Amino acid sequence: MENVKRIYLCLAGSLLLLLSSCLGSDDDESADWLYSNCQIKSFTLKNDSISGLSSVKFTIDQVNGLIYNKDSMAYGTVIDEKVVCTITYEVGALSVEVYQDATKDSAYWNGSDSLNFSSFVRFDVYSVDGKAVKRYIAKLNVHQQLPDSMEWTLRESPLLGKTVQDQKVIAHNGSYWMYVKGQDGYELYRSSNAIDWTKSNLTGLTEKTFILSQLVSYEGFLYLPTTEGVLYQSVNGTDWSALDGAPVVKAVLGVVYESGQLKRPSALATVINDNNKWYYAAMNKELQWQTGNEISTTFPVSGFGHVSHEVMYYQRLMVVAGKDRNNQLYNAAWETMDGLQWVQLTDDRANSFNKREGIALTTYDDDFYLFGGIDASNTAKKDIYRSKNKGVTWELVDSLITFPDAYKARGYSSVLVDDDNFILLFGGKENTSANMLDELWSGRINRLGFKD
Repeated sequence: MENVKRIYLCLAGSLLLLLSSCLGSDDDESADWLYSNCQIKSFTLKNDSISGLSSVKFTIDQVNGLIYNKDSMAYGTVIDEKVVCTITYEVGALSVEVYQDATKDSAYWNGSDSLNFSSFVRFDVYSVDGKAVKRYIAKLNVHQQLPDSMEWTLRESPLLGKTVQDQKVIAHNGSYWMYVKGQDGYELYRSSNAIDWTKSNLTGLTEKTFILSQLVSYEGFLYLPTTEGVLYQSVNGTDWSALDGAPVVKAVLGVVYESGQLKRPSALATVINDNNKWYYAAMNKELQWQTGNEISTTFPVSGFGHVSHEVMYYQRLMVVAGKDRNNQLYNAAWETMDGLQWVQLTDDRANSFNKREGIALTTYDDDFYLFGGIDASNTAKKDIYRSKNKGVTWELVDSLITFPDAYKARGYSSVLVDDDNFILLFGGKENTSANMLDELWSGRINRLGFKD
């Protein structure tokens, strides 16, 4: 392979040496640098049979001697043919030795022969003065995972190693907080990684039946209702007491966050009972209450999923599915911007998913995702629905993101999304009277884990 290209590099090297001999002593250092600098300046690949290859942008890491494409080529791209490699060098380069890992072949390269990039290729660039050699490892990156698919993993089982009747996991103050109802009453466990849990002291959650599924964090405090209509508050998550001055709270629906640009205040959205009538109501961060209209007869007050989100600079709260005050199941989605006025987003005639309670609901990848739940026959589901239009319609996800066979159908899981774009599903139960599953599942759409 050592022919035209090497002759050209040798001529260039001779010219450099000739020029350096004409330089004075003051320029000796510059001359030394010129004919010792054998770095690669640019790098491209081309093969007309490999779609998109010629447009791939390569990064040259001069410090670590690496050449690679940050944006990997599409999943399924096959590099089964040799490719044309075009390189430009600094003026001090004399000759290049190439090692092709795919063929285990090493030889001097003429700069025009095609190379095998199905594995890495090493370039050893020698300098004109023979005193320097610069080594590069060049690799063509291709996505090894289908970008829009999701792999679900049983990340941890058991989590606590004990029987739990009810459970809720929230993210609060930089940690995961798991409240459980066990044989010995209510307990609190905390974790920094969602896997290793430490029991914490818990006071005040006694002599009442608490609705753990409606536990929320609002303006630095935690709030938790009871089946008797008493709203409890905690400033630190461990010490709880009934909130003075609160009305009879039949449901805590979630949080409408402050819309900073529009100066709209935050609100804790609830349903209250006043003289045997049920109303929408909201509490602000000063603990002041405001009552809205009487609730719709089909509005969910238990077993619903809820999620806070933003649309067009307005913060909103959505609740989906669940039971009304007469224990009738529904599959509708409702939304509010202040906790006082609610609108039904879904059409009653559009039965995108069957009526159920205990769904897990979250925003993810700019869409809404709904996981599982328990239907009217007390049968748990393991289906996944997605809404691409902010909750108006829902479509069954029947490929790429479905749960594996080992995942048990369930309702009443806690769902969170961590900083690495993993969806975390904690616990859940196989029917409304079952104990909680003591496990954590996680899943992430592959492209959300791709590195730049």
